[in-house]
Amino acid sequence: REIGDRRGEGNALGNLGIAYYSLGQYERAIDFYQQRLTIAREIGDRQGEGNALGNLGITQLKLGQYSEALNNLDTVLEIFRELGGRNGEAETLKNLAELHQALGEVEVARQYARQALALATELGIPLQSECEALLAELEQGESS
Repeated sequence: REIGDRRGEGNALGNLGIAYYSLGQYERAIDFYQQRLTIAREIGDRQGEGNALGNLGITQLKLGQYSEALNNLDTVLEIFRELGGRNGEAETLKNLAELHQALGEVEVARQYARQALALATELGIPLQSECEALLAELEQGESS
């Protein structure tokens, strides 16, 4: 703040949010993510906006704030597709699968999980194993 580096300030706020999230202090994390989002929008940082909204979405999912999480994750997906951020797109698809799973919308969750798995596999990123586990869980839940 002292040197006027708005992007750096936004990144620092986002990192503080991640730290509070990892400590299970979700409301505090949301506060930092919202500050991060405000700065990203003020300076036109679409990547930062996507990251902040994604972090907000997964935190809201943890808190059972499903409507807010869905709105944020849908926006994140649009942003990452617009920017060509394929890793972020894959992560967001997995998060949307988890959200729809929490809502009891198993078929929708399965569709998102399949998309996430296909993209993660194509990219060769570690998210692939998480997607495989989620899809197996969704398939298992359907057969029980």
